[in-house]
Amino acid sequence: MVRNKMRFGVLIFLCICIGWMIPTQASAKKWVIKMATMAPKSVGWAKNIRNIMHPVIDKATDGNIKLKWYWGGVLGDDKDYIQKMKIGQIDGAALSGQGVVIACPEMAVLELPFMFKNYDEVDYIRVKMQKTFDEIAAKHNYKLVIWADQDFDQIYSIKYPMATLDDFSSAKIITWYGPLEQKVLQKLGASPIPVNVPEIVSSMRQGIADTVISPSIAVVGFQMYTIIKYVNPINIRYSPAISICSLDFWNQFPKKYRDNLDSVRTNEVIEFIKRCRVDSDKAYQAMIKYGMKETKMTQADLDEFEKKCRELWYELAGVQYSRATLDELIHHLEEFRAKKKK
Repeated sequence: MVRNKMRFGVLIFLCICIGWMIPTQASAKKWVIKMATMAPKSVGWAKNIRNIMHPVIDKATDGNIKLKWYWGGVLGDDKDYIQKMKIGQIDGAALSGQGVVIACPEMAVLELPFMFKNYDEVDYIRVKMQKTFDEIAAKHNYKLVIWADQDFDQIYSIKYPMATLDDFSSAKIITWYGPLEQKVLQKLGASPIPVNVPEIVSSMRQGIADTVISPSIAVVGFQMYTIIKYVNPINIRYSPAISICSLDFWNQFPKKYRDNLDSVRTNEVIEFIKRCRVDSDKAYQAMIKYGMKETKMTQADLDEFEKKCRELWYELAGVQYSRATLDELIHHLEEFRAKKKK
């Protein structure tokens, strides 16, 4: 009798332990994705992440995946984020156009000077080539969670109108964006000054440099608009901004959550992108209202600019990105432009 009671007690104990081990909906595993970005917490992009994307992610993952942000470059710049991801200190990052190319060098094809004319073309390519860039990111062990925009970056100067090639030869132009930007500036006759992102503002204020190519939201966010006199709004380059996380970390999520988050890219992310574009335009218009002078190029100068810059497209094919990727991009753009003419 005693032995039977002991067996019964052991059985009860094992059942309790097994019950604790079986996950229930209430005790579903939760994940916190540690994300870093150079974007200040106060700018529109950051607010849109919190107001639009956070609720969407909660819904798509039953509240089991949360984002923890390190805003405003507190963990360094894009280079630092990519290194920290490799050693597991953070799980992901929202990268500027510079960081996009550091993480996935082949995505530089999107940033080629004068490749895109407007956001309609960008949106068309996003649909047509999402899979291509997903595969490129995966090759580098990243999950491309969101492909949004940094901007069509503008040319800002404290000293020069930046409306002629002579201005490019005279100006002290910061290069912060990587090798592609440096090659573009050299093509235009400039002698670019390499500067890390955290040093851009101080370099401009101290007179080390007087000109920079930048998105409007950054000029406002880092308060450079108080010292800048001229802006050339020419669409010299489109810059993507992407949010990525480690592919190994992404693959820990249940397939249901991964599928739900992928579906967000063709729905709620579109609204997020539109909202960010509105905020970028507001930032630009606010600077013009503040007193920044908008300059324009003559058609002859613009044609010369484009001619010099387009030479880079094929020079970099096979070096920075594959010729196949470049050809695919150009094919889709020509296809889109042909449809628009009809």
